[in-house]
Amino acid sequence: MAKWNVSNLVVSADIKAHIPLEKLVIELPNAEYNPDQFPGLILRIEENAPTMLIFNSGKVIITGSKSFKQAQEAVEKLKKILKQLGIDTPKEYEMTIQNSVINGSFEYDNIDLGRMVLELDFVQYDPEQFPGAIVKYPPEGGNTTFLVFRTGKFVCTGAKSQKEAEEVIKEFEKKIIKKYAKK
Repeated sequence: MAKWNVSNLVVSADIKAHIPLEKLVIELPNAEYNPDQFPGLILRIEENAPTMLIFNSGKVIITGSKSFKQAQEAVEKLKKILKQLGIDTPKEYEMTIQNSVINGSFEYDNIDLGRMVLELDFVQYDPEQFPGAIVKYPPEGGNTTFLVFRTGKFVCTGAKSQKEAEEVIKEFEKKIIKKYAKK
């Protein structure tokens, strides 16, 4: 069975309040805001914590979190900062995982990527350009993409929940990787 961990989540939030970005950039030394280049404010609350892209509409993109809980904690810190600056926000807000990046290893190693690309039309592999195979899975309209390496290591992107990630990794290993693992 594959072993894996989330290395990055991209989460969107709507805190349902107007945020004066000009005020935030003056008050917060770790904020960057240049509306001529990008309409959002970039906020890094602390080192090794998620980064937030904050828009005056109240929409926030959180990147760099390892879990949904960590992204929620970042939004709560933002709401606390806003309150300290006299900006009220509703208690309730919405959050949605937009993307995940997962790194892991399949139970199998020595994957025959050459055979995989010959037999499956949803696999791209050119070892002269990149040492891994790119696999859109499931092939019929799935959200996830795998980078698979001969060693059995992989990167999976696109899952929008822990459950989806678990299911697609398990199925991919069972239906595809097991078949192309050299004995």
